[in-house]
Amino acid sequence: MGGTVTGTSGRAGAFMTAMVVDALGSGVWITFSLLYFTYGQGMALTAAGSALSAGSLTALLAGGLAAGVLTDRMGPFPAAVLSCAIRAVAFPCYLLADSPATVAVTACAISFGDRLYWAAHAGLVGSVTTEEHEQRRLFALMNSLRNVGLGVGALAVALAASFEEADGTALWHLIPLVNAVSFAVAGVMFRWVGRGSGPVASSQAGHRTGASYRGVLANRRFLAFTGATLSLTLSSVAFDSILPVYLRSLGLPLWMPPVVYVLSCVAIPACQPLALSLGRRYPPMRLMALAAALVAVSLGALVLLGSLAGVAGTVLIVLLVLVFSLGEAVFGAVAMTLVLSFATPQDAGRYSALYQLAWGLSGALGPGVHTLLFSVSGSAPWAVMACALLVGAAVYLRLARTSPRDTAPAPHSGDPVDRKERT
Repeated sequence: MGGTVTGTSGRAGAFMTAMVVDALGSGVWITFSLLYFTYGQGMALTAAGSALSAGSLTALLAGGLAAGVLTDRMGPFPAAVLSCAIRAVAFPCYLLADSPATVAVTACAISFGDRLYWAAHAGLVGSVTTEEHEQRRLFALMNSLRNVGLGVGALAVALAASFEEADGTALWHLIPLVNAVSFAVAGVMFRWVGRGSGPVASSQAGHRTGASYRGVLANRRFLAFTGATLSLTLSSVAFDSILPVYLRSLGLPLWMPPVVYVLSCVAIPACQPLALSLGRRYPPMRLMALAAALVAVSLGALVLLGSLAGVAGTVLIVLLVLVFSLGEAVFGAVAMTLVLSFATPQDAGRYSALYQLAWGLSGALGPGVHTLLFSVSGSAPWAVMACALLVGAAVYLRLARTSPRDTAPAPHSGDPVDRKERT
């Protein structure tokens, strides 16, 4: 995958800065997008939401797997540079998007840039270090920064709303421009760091002999792992999309949903040290089962809120958000190291792209599924997701029992991981 970045501390710093910028920029926009079109561009909420969904779904269906092929052929660093360039050019186009069609086209371009970046994501970290604990630390850091980005996005929305009367739409329009500049900076840094990683070996460039989705789809263990992960990704979407609606349906105060959201954005990074400590002591597939079980408990117990009120209800919500955050932290620290363990340098992009389909499908279909369940009963989404998560945990445990890699203790920090020994 283009060697290992072992250059100066400046290159290491540039790599980390580029990853930070990408994580923060993506997180901010997730929080900001719908409100930007509603208040900044004056579009109807339903029209803006439909246009963004259409663009994202088009990019997922047309480019989700293609991003993996492109990453494997180009290498992770060139693919990351291209993904940043696409988003740096596309974000300013939102300033000119005044109809659902133009919003959808622009969203499609940005979503494809996101797909390409996430297809390269595992390869980028794998190029920087082959030490499993260090890989886990980097993935955990990116997960934390993405949640910080969500929190920063919420702050940006609050600032934009507070200054709306004084400055009109100026501050709303500033954030897409700042995002574009940030992605341009990240692209330059990825290009610089990629030069220091050395040229992509001829056996790994071009058509990359032997790499194909046929081999990925033949890996039944990986398909089972990805299928089980759908329960976790759908749960993350449920937490973001339907939990605020559920809390309001119970008559809780208006301030409760945003406080819960901010608490999770803070708690997930705060739980990362514990998640990394667990990662040094337990096999990764069993930690995935632990993550699924923690999230199942937190979501399943939400059905109890209907019978509680006042301080008791508030305390329960806080506890459940903390349990959910620990599960998310463990999930974020472990999942991508497992994706890397299934892949080889020649097909890491394809493995990452197929794995990211779990997130893409959850983002596209999750809100509709959860809304349908909510229309049946306020507790239905949580009961169904808890059951799905327990099934996912059982799959992870089954994979752990049959995995040669999980029968031995996980390597300690500083112990190199031989990629050839990974399944």
